[in-house]
Amino acid sequence: MTALALLEVLDRDDHVRYYLPVAGWPVTAGRALDNHLVLDDPHIAAQHFRIDADEAGVFVQVGDTVNGLRADGRRHGAGERIRVGAAPLRLDVGDSHLCLRLAEHPIAAELPLRTPRNVWHAVGPTLAAFVLVMAALLFGTWLDTDPDEWTRAMASTLVAVLTAGLAWCAAWSLVSKIFTRRSHFWWHVRVLLLGVLAIDVAGAAARLLAFALSWPAASDFSFVPTYAVAAAMLYFHALGVEPRQPARMRQVAIGIFVAGVGLSIWFNYQNRDQLGEELYMNHLFPPALRLARPVDTARFVGELAPLQARLDAKAKKRDTGNSDEAASDEE
Repeated sequence: MTALALLEVLDRDDHVRYYLPVAGWPVTAGRALDNHLVLDDPHIAAQHFRIDADEAGVFVQVGDTVNGLRADGRRHGAGERIRVGAAPLRLDVGDSHLCLRLAEHPIAAELPLRTPRNVWHAVGPTLAAFVLVMAALLFGTWLDTDPDEWTRAMASTLVAVLTAGLAWCAAWSLVSKIFTRRSHFWWHVRVLLLGVLAIDVAGAAARLLAFALSWPAASDFSFVPTYAVAAAMLYFHALGVEPRQPARMRQVAIGIFVAGVGLSIWFNYQNRDQLGEELYMNHLFPPALRLARPVDTARFVGELAPLQARLDAKAKKRDTGNSDEAASDEE
């Protein structure tokens, strides 16, 4: 027998938990056992609503209920009658969510998955990103470590980085499994690797720009592109957890980025009386990469002269503060 409709009961993710095939009208729903669809929900009346059909179409009749129901987001009270249109009708009843699909309703097109279909689909870019991240990590360790201790430093760095990375991806995969029923492990691995690689590139580019063009501000505020990449990582991780709401996830990531930049600038100003992060530009590159014109010694010394008065004022202020504290201690 061909079903006239399906009355679906949805979970919190709008996935179908179970459904009632409708072979004839009317159909009733509520907590009472004589309903066609029994809903064990304390916020639902015994005879909460009834679905019937006549020559004019299919209608939902709200029963004798205190809470009423919502049909496609619009609230309806007891006794109201709602006509079912040309698309499936969502019904929010108490804490339960239902969807009424008629046989004549069109079937929506299949949606593509937003995440990799399997491990092999993502292994190419993931492996490439892993090799680049490891190369950058080993190069940085080689620069920062004495030659005699490089082997030990490399081993400890690899263990620490791999452990932290696996724990990070496993945590996101667990959250994805809880909310989407899929772990999306390799999706989170790829997001982490590409994000770390982008952070390294952004930091190196900011420092190189500052050195080559004599723009200390580019190095001073290198945390801004780093935070932007970190926010993008958070956005793509969140897409693995909630792929159906990219706009909301994007708003959350932008909000975290703005808050992070604002707090960093505020802490820098509180601790160093400046908005930037570095007290001086301490990253040097080969002289061949320097594009800015060199400053001759006379001009350099001349530009230092105004600094003398500022340093003297600060030293005097500090000495005055120490004297006041000493006098206060003696009292």
